[in-house]
Amino acid sequence: MLLNKIPCLDKGYVAYVNSANNAKQLLELSLEFFRSQDTSPLRSMANLTLVIKCPLFVQLNLSKFDLTVAMAPQLGQPEAYVPNPGEIGGQEREVNEMIADDIMRTSEALLINPKAYQADGCDRFVSQILSPISTYTTLIVHGTHAEWVKFCIQNNSPASLESYKAAVKQIIDMEWR
Repeated sequence: MLLNKIPCLDKGYVAYVNSANNAKQLLELSLEFFRSQDTSPLRSMANLTLVIKCPLFVQLNLSKFDLTVAMAPQLGQPEAYVPNPGEIGGQEREVNEMIADDIMRTSEALLINPKAYQADGCDRFVSQILSPISTYTTLIVHGTHAEWVKFCIQNNSPASLESYKAAVKQIIDMEWR
């Protein structure tokens, strides 16, 4: 179903599912009913549905917008985003490598804990409260063109969110040239 997954970060992606009232459709409506090529009055009728595999911190950012989010059940082993040494942003390569290695080991340990806690009889929800915010989740996200644009143009977002913003913008640009 998802033919064109746009890769994001190390294990994530953004994939187009469906849109309603793309640029061509809005232009046709505007020409027929308003005798104008200006589609701006109709933009609020345009919407987009995407599948996004992202860390929880991206999901938290998406929740700031008026988007409908459905979380898909996790299949298989949980995964976490682990920045590579180039993404750490420190001045020294060796230090960046040490930090990336430490983040990887810490994330792996935090991903193992919930299963171990559940095996010991812990409640599923309680067992997951220590899950890292870098844990990947798969979402089906739907929203209006305007809300997706707000997501793409937000300021002061962390660098790790930029690949998701760029992927969504790429899809928007293809649908609403």
